[in-house]
Amino acid sequence: MKTFQRGHDQIGDRHLVKLIGLMIFALLSYSLLIHLSYKVFNSNLAIDTRFANQSLRGFAPPAIAYRHHGGKYKTTAPQIATKSPDIRKVNISLDFPTSPKFSYYFVKSNKPYNLCDTLEVSIEARNTKNESKLYGGDFFFAWIHNDVLHASAAADEIIDHFNGTYTAKFRLHWTGQVKITIVLTHSAEAIDVLKRIRDTLPPRGIYRGIFQPEGHTPSISTPCHITTDMYINPKDKFANMTFCNFTDEKTGFPWFCVKPKLLSCDTYFIHTSIGDKESLGDLISEKEVRLITSPEVVTSFASPIDVVPSNNSVVSKCVAKDLEACVSRATETKPNESAAGFYFKDVWHSLVCHNREFTPPEIRKCLKNKAYPYYRGKYVSCQSDNVRLPEITKCLQNHTLYFLGDSTIRQWYEHFARFILKDTIVEKRAARSGFGPNVARDEVHDIHLKYLFNGYPIIQNKVFVKDIKYIPNTIDEIVHENRVVVLITIWAHFELTNLTYYRNRLHKIRDSIQRLKSRIPSARVLIKSANTHGSASRNAAQWYIWNLDQVMREVMSGIENVTIIDVWDMTIGHYSGYSRYKIHPNVDVIAQEIDMVLSFLCS
Repeated sequence: MKTFQRGHDQIGDRHLVKLIGLMIFALLSYSLLIHLSYKVFNSNLAIDTRFANQSLRGFAPPAIAYRHHGGKYKTTAPQIATKSPDIRKVNISLDFPTSPKFSYYFVKSNKPYNLCDTLEVSIEARNTKNESKLYGGDFFFAWIHNDVLHASAAADEIIDHFNGTYTAKFRLHWTGQVKITIVLTHSAEAIDVLKRIRDTLPPRGIYRGIFQPEGHTPSISTPCHITTDMYINPKDKFANMTFCNFTDEKTGFPWFCVKPKLLSCDTYFIHTSIGDKESLGDLISEKEVRLITSPEVVTSFASPIDVVPSNNSVVSKCVAKDLEACVSRATETKPNESAAGFYFKDVWHSLVCHNREFTPPEIRKCLKNKAYPYYRGKYVSCQSDNVRLPEITKCLQNHTLYFLGDSTIRQWYEHFARFILKDTIVEKRAARSGFGPNVARDEVHDIHLKYLFNGYPIIQNKVFVKDIKYIPNTIDEIVHENRVVVLITIWAHFELTNLTYYRNRLHKIRDSIQRLKSRIPSARVLIKSANTHGSASRNAAQWYIWNLDQVMREVMSGIENVTIIDVWDMTIGHYSGYSRYKIHPNVDVIAQEIDMVLSFLCS
């Protein structure tokens, strides 16, 4: 019995050894297979092997993709153009937002690149715990550039795959080295906060009206807003409040001020604003405020690529046929999946139409990288004979140009007055010349320039009420005494309003444009899009501005002989970087914008 038991134990031991050996062999084989598969996966993605310990996911094409056009999500359906990226109704954790430090991007293919190829860059969003994000909704800026060639372009598309991954696409328009930069402008968590602030909280912004009878002191200051449901500072201690109703009779645009106890409403003579620091109070937490940060560059695992020439060309618009001259159309002509253009050697090359160069190289060199309108405390001044000046003055002769809107359209007015027209006499009629109304004229060629600011709400320090006028009313007063050009932009003071209010403003402007076209069929209208801002403020967040711009494009599309000048891509794509993060672009960017305007007016 003992002998049988011992033999049985020996047989069992041998089986056990074999079983353990088979298990070890299977485990080693599986590990080797995983290792080889990972190496192949890494090779195909052309990603640095330093990332071997991080989570990498596939990039399957999404069923629905909101395309992101150089920083703005581009959609082909106007009815959804104002929607933010869909995050599939997941629970957003404000504790662990997207981190630009742990997020990264890399080139999807290490193949050789030729001129006009499409470069695809993969982005993986990761949170502050260095964990992969499981939902989309982040807001990125992306551009390629060559600092030596002064060449740059915004992304043609940034596709949100709704799983924490994104794909940025760039058409390669020049040969030589191409560097990639991607910036996290707002995390999905910050956008969740911004949306709540805009759509559900009381009206933001603190505006004041100064009431003072003529020739009398002291004055009295009271709160004002587009609604009577406005923020009232507890220190004001208004009892039994009544309101002065300054709603415009023609447009119906509302404006109210708390009535001073001892003064009549007609003593309202100065408008001012003092920001928004207090108006939200405890309606927004410190945690939420900290989410709204300045744009930051995402970690890069993408080395610069080299683009080789194609058919001996070093730069190309990469279009199937030559672009037509820039003429006004009822709709935009920008390609569906393309940026509006690109820079090469300091010159903007439009992909909308065949634009012309009206700014001479010597003036471009003088204007290079200078803030507008001042540089080191002095007005920018560039002395040069513009060889194209005779053509420009002949084109604009007997014209009146109206510049209507915020301070970014004032940049256009000042550029025309200072750099385009040679014999211009500038009249600063308003006490605050930056606000207007201002007038400049070239009497020799009968060219008149008129600049007026848009009406309330106005984020400005001390503006005379008598100088405030709504854009539709100004357009309705234009008479057919000269050839008429109207240039409009309206966005920079509306970040504090909701989209319903802003949309109503735009529809009123659209109606006035159509009345103008009925009175003066030859009138030309050009609308300047919003430019990038990059502010970290909860008041002027870039996401707010993008939304306003999308609504503007939707409302203003389809009007005969009305042109939208897309300066969004011109600012986000500029190699200097300055114009991405300031509300007022550099002078050399403004010069390229004006060249686009002249391309449409003088084609």
